[in-house]
Amino acid sequence: MSPADRPNRPRQTPASTTAARTDRILVPLDGSRLAETAIPIAARLAEACGAAITLLHVIEKAAPSSIHGEPHLAKGAEADAYLERLAKRLASGGRTVDYHVHEVPVGDVARSIAGHADEQASDVVVMSTHGAGDLRRGLWGSNAQRVLQICRRPVLLVRTERVPPVPPPFEPATIMVPLDGTVAAEAALPLAAKLARALGAQLRLVMVVPTLETVAGDHQPRATFLPGTTRVLLDVQQEQATAYLEDLAQSLREAGVSSVAEVRRGAPVAELAADAAEHADGLVVAATHGRAGLQAIWSTSVATRLLKRTNAPILLVPIVEPASSPGAAARPAPEALS
Repeated sequence: MSPADRPNRPRQTPASTTAARTDRILVPLDGSRLAETAIPIAARLAEACGAAITLLHVIEKAAPSSIHGEPHLAKGAEADAYLERLAKRLASGGRTVDYHVHEVPVGDVARSIAGHADEQASDVVVMSTHGAGDLRRGLWGSNAQRVLQICRRPVLLVRTERVPPVPPPFEPATIMVPLDGTVAAEAALPLAAKLARALGAQLRLVMVVPTLETVAGDHQPRATFLPGTTRVLLDVQQEQATAYLEDLAQSLREAGVSSVAEVRRGAPVAELAADAAEHADGLVVAATHGRAGLQAIWSTSVATRLLKRTNAPILLVPIVEPASSPGAAARPAPEALS
């Protein structure tokens, strides 16, 4: 769907929508230093937004003895002591911090994390993705990917391959918001705008329009058999996308959020990754499951492919479908909560 194809409607700009909540941040931890690399980012967000932090550890059923080369926290008492130590360190900076250990062993850690996020009304879940192994699998089957599939709360993924000697500061000068011309993809804008204000960052609204060579999906046959017509239509789509993004950027600027717009041509994931690298974006904020737009770019599979190709943390805002919908996110089972 191109921007011009959308039904006529009075679009709610980020300034007129209900303000995104950032009151509580959930940080799941497995006891490893790799998982702890998510903590500095959660701490900075808490400082900027005035949010409270909850540290969470879920006891895993039949857990391995070690994780990422470190002993796995398999007992409630040791997990409680571990989280208490981290919570005291965070609270010493004036932050509001609590912690919770899910002591009943569960087989599905990701579902338990999603369940606790709902139970505690967490506004953002911040967690790391562990090393190159997970990334080679595209996160499928990993806890991070499972949380993305199940959780109905925004999830901020921090790519981690090794523990840095000193955690780098999280001070993004620019925040990328990829859009695809749909109302669904715009669901990322209220939270992105709030974070931009809180962090003093500029929003960059980015949209990718295919070239003739990168057209995918249902449009491929037309590109193959009517290349001239397709090329003209794509050029028109680029003009529409530019107007659409400039309109959104202007609305954001009027609301006091520094914003710029950019349209790129090519394959969505490659172009978004290249754009993020060129501008050294410190954060990417995107809606997931916006399947109606250009290339359906914000399915979780594409989001994880982008995560593999950029060093910036990615905050994914779920588009929650009605519970009766076949694609609706599954509710966490009661046993996932303690």
